[in-house]
Amino acid sequence: MTVGGANGGGSGTFLTGTTCTSSGTFAAENKYMRLVIALAAGEAFPPFTDGKKVYWTALTTAMAASKTADGGFTSVKVEAGAV
Repeated sequence: MTVGGANGGGSGTFLTGTTCTSSGTFAAENKYMRLVIALAAGEAFPPFTDGKKVYWTALTTAMAASKTADGGFTSVKVEAGAV
């Protein structure tokens, strides 16, 4: 995953509950999926969809624009029936 700061989001990783210092696009993932969110400065980084704390990574324009073979990003990281 490429870190940086698309839309001025800064760089690095941020733990759930910390305050976003610069608006941008951020991603977090577990072994099943990657979640991408837009967050404004002053908002708190949320927990993952399972309610657990997670580190959010600032995305660069390159990451946000990257494509997969299907023409977009693949939201499911496991084959159907594998879970």
